[in-house]
Amino acid sequence: RQFEKMEFQNEELACQLKKEDESLQCSKLQLEEKTAEYNGLTRQLESALEEGRKMVAEELEKMSYKEQALQTKMLVLETEVREGQEEKKQLLCIFHHNEKHHEVHLKELENSLQKSENKNQSIQNYVQFLKAAYITMFG
Repeated sequence: RQFEKMEFQNEELACQLKKEDESLQCSKLQLEEKTAEYNGLTRQLESALEEGRKMVAEELEKMSYKEQALQTKMLVLETEVREGQEEKKQLLCIFHHNEKHHEVHLKELENSLQKSENKNQSIQNYVQFLKAAYITMFG
């Protein structure tokens, strides 16, 4: 009777072992599937990361190019401003020189006009004197 009991327990254990082995095989298959899935996802992630790195590098290169272009444009504009300021200084200098020259010339003309008016007045006074003398003498 003891032997039958042991045999029964052995059969139960064998059956339990078979179930656990099947469960283990099933778990192993699931593990392999999940591993394959995770490996695929890892490759996708690595690919996406590499693509992202490339995009970042391209954007940085574009930004660097734009920054260089902007700096070049700023240098050109600064040069134009400096040249404009220099031209303004030169024009102001020429303007002030011409203004002084015209003031001097105007004074000269005013003096010349004054002399002419004085001479004209002297001549008119002399003519009046001659007329008065003529009337007095030949009257």
